[in-house]
Amino acid sequence: MAAQKNKIAEEKVNGEPEEEKNGEAYGRRPFITRSNLRDLIILVSFISAMLYDLGWIRLAVSGILLIAGCFFHYMTKGVLIRNVVLCQGGTYSVVRHPYYMANYLIDSSFCLMSGNVYLLLVYPFLFYWSYGPTIRKEETTLARLHSSEFLRYSLDVPQIFPDAYSIRSMKEITRGFSTQRITRNEISRFMRFWATACFILFIHIFKMSNIEMLWRFDTNYVRQYPHGIALFVLTLVLFIASLLLQRKRDRGILKVE
Repeated sequence: MAAQKNKIAEEKVNGEPEEEKNGEAYGRRPFITRSNLRDLIILVSFISAMLYDLGWIRLAVSGILLIAGCFFHYMTKGVLIRNVVLCQGGTYSVVRHPYYMANYLIDSSFCLMSGNVYLLLVYPFLFYWSYGPTIRKEETTLARLHSSEFLRYSLDVPQIFPDAYSIRSMKEITRGFSTQRITRNEISRFMRFWATACFILFIHIFKMSNIEMLWRFDTNYVRQYPHGIALFVLTLVLFIASLLLQRKRDRGILKVE
């Protein structure tokens, strides 16, 4: 009983994040969280792809966003040392939360690729609604652990998106990077990103094709729409490969345990 009282007193002194006091600690969670936001965006993107058209300009921009998001995701994982030091090198010299910036770029690419401009406009509000509590919690923890060092860092480096000053740090983005920190789980995640993009493009092509030929099992369908078939096959290959990598990772964990 005394230990529990001491723990509660320590939490009050340390200043626990607001969402732990008013959120999950009391069983109340927002409907859209960081863990399910991408699932929602992907589902809506699939539906939107059937209803909206996609132009070449939007396709090109969405491709650039996806590549940029995967790049920052990869580089961030290569420099992240969780709960040991305050990461300030590499992508962390550009923004304080480069991993979340990468997620923003990747999800935005899905929104734009779906052809639904309204989804792209709504996404920033959903992003801050779901990521805001996590960001506050992480920064409260960092401020408690690193105090003045984190204060100086937060004053020098922007939170989510780079500014005119921090963008200059892009030339040092590889500082502290190590491929040994890139796990099978990360490679599997990248494959799922591209599998999702390929399937959205497949929906755009499929809805414009002669579907009656497909229902009749007409072999001419493959010759008339080779891009659609190629995208569908690529989607399957990437998705199955991601599952196999994930399975190997799970076996490795069980073996270590």
